[in-house]
Amino acid sequence: MKVVQTPSGPVIATEAGKTLYVFVDDLLTNEASACIGDCANDWPPALVHGRLRVASNVTGHVSTVDRFGDGRQLTIDGRPLYTFSGDLPGELRGNGVGNVWWAMTPSGLSATSYAANPQTYGSPAATTLTVVQTKFGPVAANSRGQVLYEYTDDTPTHSACQAQWCLVDWPPLQTSASPTASKGITGALAVIDGAGGVRQVALAGHPLYTFAGDLHPGDVRGEGIGSDWYLLSPAGQIVAGRPRA
Repeated sequence: MKVVQTPSGPVIATEAGKTLYVFVDDLLTNEASACIGDCANDWPPALVHGRLRVASNVTGHVSTVDRFGDGRQLTIDGRPLYTFSGDLPGELRGNGVGNVWWAMTPSGLSATSYAANPQTYGSPAATTLTVVQTKFGPVAANSRGQVLYEYTDDTPTHSACQAQWCLVDWPPLQTSASPTASKGITGALAVIDGAGGVRQVALAGHPLYTFAGDLHPGDVRGEGIGSDWYLLSPAGQIVAGRPRA
């Protein structure tokens, strides 16, 4: 474990430089962690392999806890630590997600005063699907250019993303009226009673979501997470594979 400097201030990180976070819900459970199953795909537990090394400028008490027999998970002042699948080294994209995920300062305090990287999407507009170019080719996006994902556990009329952690990480694309499609979107649009009871837009039978780790137009940090979340082509086909050259 080491300290890295971010635009907002210093945070603790893995040896590879990925910011470490705590989960507020861990305070409400007697288990080793409240983030299990698919949640742990979005927020991988920080496991220790071999000898634990801690930088001298980390002043919070660092230890480990057995994670359901899967290994030793890092803790600071008794709180389990996680990375965020939407982060690259030195980033804070997960800070404040859902008001339940927070980076940690070297002293073991939650970085609640730190901002995440600011979003660069424009002002919200009508629920209109658009096409954006990404390293995976053209994909479906919302009216602000934020790419859209499908969840493999869904059906055409039902969202399987009902848990609070899922709704926080993968907000459903909502609408209050009939959605529309810009030029290039060729898949059929529909509206279902979706995640969390909202009116959710679907493309070619796929309920649609954004990802909390995508902050800028064309970001595709959610692609392939947990082998569950995938981009969609303008026709509504799953985009899975290597980025285009």
